[in-house]
Amino acid sequence: MSYAELALGASNVLLGSAVGAGMNQSILVMPRWFSSPPESLPEAAESTRSLRAFWTPLTAGSAVALGSAWALNRNDPRRRQLLSVAGGLFAVTWAATAAYFVPELLRLIRSGHQLGAEEVARRGRRWRNLNWARLAVLAGVSVLGAAAAERRPAPRIRRLLHH
Repeated sequence: MSYAELALGASNVLLGSAVGAGMNQSILVMPRWFSSPPESLPEAAESTRSLRAFWTPLTAGSAVALGSAWALNRNDPRRRQLLSVAGGLFAVTWAATAAYFVPELLRLIRSGHQLGAEEVARRGRRWRNLNWARLAVLAGVSVLGAAAAERRPAPRIRRLLHH
């Protein structure tokens, strides 16, 4: 197995894990955060440290694996195109997380009592709905990575690999 194949495999395992963990969290954990705001927000506050400890290495590992997969497959036009789109979409999810998801959750946790229950519930619903969209994009990244892995190297690349 080539390094290009290994990088694609690692990327797919990590991205698939991120999608699965995100869905699990969205279904089982996040609904409790906004179940009866602002009283339910301390659970979200307690979760932030463990969430950061889980998501930071998973996101960084996914980025490194996806970047490595792109770098090792950049000479294969069949894979490069899929991995380029996947990388762009991954960057979009990362930027959305940094620009909106993390800051908004922290704002709600810190000022939930001042905002009032109705406002926290409204913003919490919006946050959760947008999070499903973010997960859908991340699932798309995972599918693109799987599609790239399924593509066999172009004939010219195969000749280079076997000589």
